[in-house]
This record gives sequence, structure tokens and C-alpha cells, in this order.
Amino acid sequence: TEQNTYKKKKQDLPFLCLPPKISKLNQIKNNILELKVAVYAAARDLADGMFIGTHQFIIIKPDTGLLPNFKTPRNKIISPRDLGNGNFGYVIGAQNRGRLKSEFFEKNDYQATLEYFNPEKYVSWKADFDTEVKLIEHSLSDTDFINRILFMVKNYMINEQEDNIPYPKFGLAVNSNSWVQSLVRAANGSVDHNFKGLDVSNTLRIPSIYFQAICSKDGRPKVNS
Repeated sequence: TEQNTYKKKKQDLPFLCLPPKISKLNQIKNNILELKVAVYAAARDLADGMFIGTHQFIIIKPDTGLLPNFKTPRNKIISPRDLGNGNFGYVIGAQNRGRLKSEFFEKNDYQATLEYFNPEKYVSWKADFDTEVKLIEHSLSDTDFINRILFMVKNYMINEQEDNIPYPKFGLAVNSNSWVQSLVRAANGSVDHNFKGLDVSNTLRIPSIYFQAICSKDGRPKVNS
């Protein structure tokens, strides 16, 4: 059966794509229940200076208190960091690693965040990232929306590892801008997809199945293949 086939292959997987236990979800929820948290879609200039363009990423910023640590599918613990203004949160984006790989605190995304929230300290004489930030609207409580975003980021890490999304040449297909907008849509959030500059592929979407807690590759569309 399909279940038996999966069991035979489990030991060969880099990590298991199993949904988290309800108790763990409740623990995360309780940890941030009293926090008021904003989730932003952000965009910065490309870092290499070779191309004119814009790269989008996600910022999770609590107004008060601390967010819980994030555990990756490989059990690596990622802690919130100072976003430049004394608030400790997360910066998450999809990067070109030969494939569309999601990462926390990529150095340019993080620097762009620091510059945005504390320009007096972090913007030097050098050209900055000209970061633009937009609040993501949603109908959930802040707690539920943060849980949903982080859960879907972890799901994407698992699913993309199993079924890689190649990064397109010159970014002219599903790319990091597509990833941010796809995550927002999968989480039932809403934000203007069009930032200043040339943010190509901001209207393209990754199939929502990449953000869902699934184990089978069956039915998962190929992206950028």
C-alpha cells in the first residue's frame, strides 16, 4: 500500500513531513498569546549590484515581548533577533541557492530590516537597500496568524526539500517575490504585491500544496521545471 511504501522510504528522507502534534501547536500558541504581532511583506534592492530589481521577504515583528524559538525540520533552533529597534522577531525569505530555498535571517534581508527600523544606526554612507514595508492584513488573531505563517514556512521547507523548485535564470519565473506572495495567499492574508522597483514575477504563485502538511509527492505540481 501507499502507507507501507512510505514507511519503507522514511529512513531515506532527509526529514519526515509529519504534521506537528496538537500539544506542540498549543504550546506555541500559549507562548505568544499575549503578544501583539505585525507581519510585513518587505522588499529591498538586489544585493549584487549587477541587476536592477527588487527582492521581497517577510518580517515578523512583535510590538511587545518575545516570540518563541522556531525549530526547523532538521531540528535546528532559530531564535528571534533584534530587528533594529529593540523588538525581537523573524526575517524570512526565499533565496537563490540553485533552488528556491526558504531561509531565516539571510544577511541582506536582515541588514535591510535593520536599516528600515533604525536607519540612524544602520544606514551608512554606502548605498542602502531602500527597504519598503507593507503590513499584511488578515482576519485572524495575531496569535493564529503567526502560527499559520510559521507552520506553513516549515511545511514549505519540507516539501521543497522533497520536490525542489529550481531557481529560474534571471529570476524570470517563480522566484523569491512569488514565494512571499504565495505564502501570504496560502495563509489567507492580503497585501499589495506590487512594490517599488522591478519586482519581477510578483504575480506568479507557487501551488498552495507546497505550504501544506503533506507527505506524498503525488499531485504536487512541478514548478520551474
